[in-house]
Amino acid sequence: MDAQSLEKAVTEVKKEAEKSKKKFNQSIDLVIITKPRKSKAEEPVDSIVYLPNKVREVKTCAFVDKDMSTQSSGVFSKVILKDDFANFEKKSIRRLTHEFDYFFAEASIMAPVAAKFGKQLTALNKMPNPKTNTVVTPSSNLKAAVEKIQFMTRLSTKKNNAMSVKVGDVKSEDKNIISNVNAIYSVIKSALLNGEAGIKHVYLKPTMGKLVAL
Repeated sequence: MDAQSLEKAVTEVKKEAEKSKKKFNQSIDLVIITKPRKSKAEEPVDSIVYLPNKVREVKTCAFVDKDMSTQSSGVFSKVILKDDFANFEKKSIRRLTHEFDYFFAEASIMAPVAAKFGKQLTALNKMPNPKTNTVVTPSSNLKAAVEKIQFMTRLSTKKNNAMSVKVGDVKSEDKNIISNVNAIYSVIKSALLNGEAGIKHVYLKPTMGKLVAL
């Protein structure tokens, strides 16, 4: 994927968005389709990328005990105390897990978090995890953790060979979209056993509009 082709594709995908004549600010997604894995030696892609440019404001929810309730207040979009876990049943858990983009949890209560919310969070790939710095302690810099996760996105081919990741919107500067695309593409190349040869197709797509091949 050369720089000139990428610049051209960004211009074209914005034109595609304009064709739909929709007035909302359409997202621009990077769609990457990898070649089917030929053996068990080829692990699926499961990588975390921190984009150079923020693409959206995310909503965060934290599960904490009383010892972290004060410092958590005002940092996360929502804070749920361990003592309140009993108030959640199947429907309310489902609503909760779909309402927020990322979930944090205090390390000392991970077991009850997993018992109460783990099934639904795991299915949505939102379970708090040390790898994503979403498992915290009273000594953690919570504001820094929330700010960092605003730039995070996860890439996975565990379920299928196609990945779609937001890299900006029609109002984003071209250079910001390009740097986000390059960051994601670089991580995927490194994660694939055969590198770039393991990538079958790459596209940019607006919310409303056709795929633009790269």
